[in-house]
Amino acid sequence: MSEASNFRGILIDGRYEIRDQLARGGMATVYSALDTRLDRMVAVKIMHPHLAQDEDFVSRFIREAKSAASITHPNIIAIHDQGWHQGGPPAVFMVMEYVDGPTLRDLIRERGRLTITESLGILESVLAGLTAAHRVGIVHRDIKPENVILAEDGRIKVADFGLARALSGATTLTQDAGLVIGTIAYLSPELVERGIADARSDVYSCGILLYEMITGRKPFDGETPIQVAYQHVNHDVPAPSKIIPSIPVAVDAIVRRATSRDPDLRPRDAMQFMREIQTITTQLDDAQPSENYSQAVSEVLPEKSTDSSPSIKKSKTKPRYRRRRVLVLIALAFALGIGTWYTVLGPGADVATPSLVGQTLEEAKNEIDLSGLTLAQSSSQFSEDIPAGRIIKSSPSGGVQVAKGSEVKIIVSKGPERFTVPTLTGLSLTEATSLLSDNNLKISTLATQYDEKVPLGYIVSSSPSYGTKLKRNSVVGVIVSKGIEEVAIESFVGKLSDQALSQLKESGFTVVIQSDYSNSISAGRVISQVPSTGKLAKGSKVALVVSKGPNLITVPNVVKNLTGAQAGKILEDLGLTFKPNVLKKNGPGKVIGQSIKAGTKVKPGTLVLLDIY
Repeated sequence: MSEASNFRGILIDGRYEIRDQLARGGMATVYSALDTRLDRMVAVKIMHPHLAQDEDFVSRFIREAKSAASITHPNIIAIHDQGWHQGGPPAVFMVMEYVDGPTLRDLIRERGRLTITESLGILESVLAGLTAAHRVGIVHRDIKPENVILAEDGRIKVADFGLARALSGATTLTQDAGLVIGTIAYLSPELVERGIADARSDVYSCGILLYEMITGRKPFDGETPIQVAYQHVNHDVPAPSKIIPSIPVAVDAIVRRATSRDPDLRPRDAMQFMREIQTITTQLDDAQPSENYSQAVSEVLPEKSTDSSPSIKKSKTKPRYRRRRVLVLIALAFALGIGTWYTVLGPGADVATPSLVGQTLEEAKNEIDLSGLTLAQSSSQFSEDIPAGRIIKSSPSGGVQVAKGSEVKIIVSKGPERFTVPTLTGLSLTEATSLLSDNNLKISTLATQYDEKVPLGYIVSSSPSYGTKLKRNSVVGVIVSKGIEEVAIESFVGKLSDQALSQLKESGFTVVIQSDYSNSISAGRVISQVPSTGKLAKGSKVALVVSKGPNLITVPNVVKNLTGAQAGKILEDLGLTFKPNVLKKNGPGKVIGQSIKAGTKVKPGTLVLLDIY
């Protein structure tokens, strides 16, 4: 018997009666089922049994349920329940809202291509659902026609958040089991090339979705998935009007924008893309989308049959449920006859270990107690995926048949391992390297720079900065001081003071200027400079003495009944020189004239001739 048919007719978790297979994927099979407690149809997703033995797949399956359950929106399939089936075939399962209707793939296959109005209406609903996901930090990563369900009442539902992940988490294109993550025809270039996905990756997939709806074909094709992936990375999505010339320019433009290979050129998230779609819809001034695509859905819905196919209407479900209840009672009576043998002597003497991954200690203890097993914590480990206090791994793992009373050992998460960046400023490079090593971090010199306060060879700053928490062996970049920068200085003696001041300031020096008279240096030029040459640290002071020119002397009036000796002394005391011009040797020796008029300003040392009579 195949895995796909193993669960038909089984009552999962004492509540969900499995009906027909709806879909089958790489990780799980989806069945229609009757919720016997609430008397409603649901969809039950059951992980393939061989994968249920793998703790990593179980953990991923649980994350899927939690991711999808955190989103509430009319355009997203709701998650009702998740658990582990016991008392029969081991099954890790998830219970979802049941939507009766075809997929968008069925509609495209039936119609070939859709009208612009139909396509924009469907895409707007898809984007509305994705907006709710993006708001809570979840990216879908697998938008494609198979995951868009068209309900009978015209509602559009986005399904299968099986690849969903928090936007802050890293993603990869393939997993250890070799499963291709996402459908190649709709994957964004960054997810194909670097394994990186964010809200803009969903926008890209929605752009491909719009292209296919309005043209009836995918933009890229190839004989192998790698050929298609190569085109997504290396070629722009062609304009839809190249296939259908009647497509409006605005629709061409939004398809090209949404499918840009550069994520920065796309709408930043589903909400922005949805608003742009609404604007285009208004501009086209066409009929309301719902009137068209609801009719289109009805054209591909299968006609109602009178056989035992599931229906979500109570009027058709209840009679069938009553007949099944009689059958269940008969089956229970038969089971009582063999119950003692099964539980005491037969396979019932063993129990299946529950899946504990992701549970708290209290939750795990409750499940273990119900299973008749004992719980033992073997160790604790750091985990990037499992929050602190929750279980990373159990041994035996979930689904393994063991004797009642057996011990199940667990490893409990200590949460993500992080180390705090210590204060590095002011330490030597050797000290900083040692300190980071003690904190399980590594060092890298980002650059060197001059610094007035931090000595040569010591740390100026670090990146990330002090107090940041990092993973083990993360690299902390540091900037190392080259000490105070020294600059060569030239002599400006004899040069213009303005030139000296400008060049010294540009070199980073502080200039102090004094002025003085000079008989040899003309006014406005540098008389002296301290220091005059060599290298100085930036910011050092340089003193300049600037000439005010010569200090002129006012010639006095010495023709005042003075002797030649008296007049000469007056002139010499002022810094002038004199020479007597004796007119009469036997005269009284009085000054009767001077060669330079009294009041004239002259340079020091100027010669004044004195006429003596």
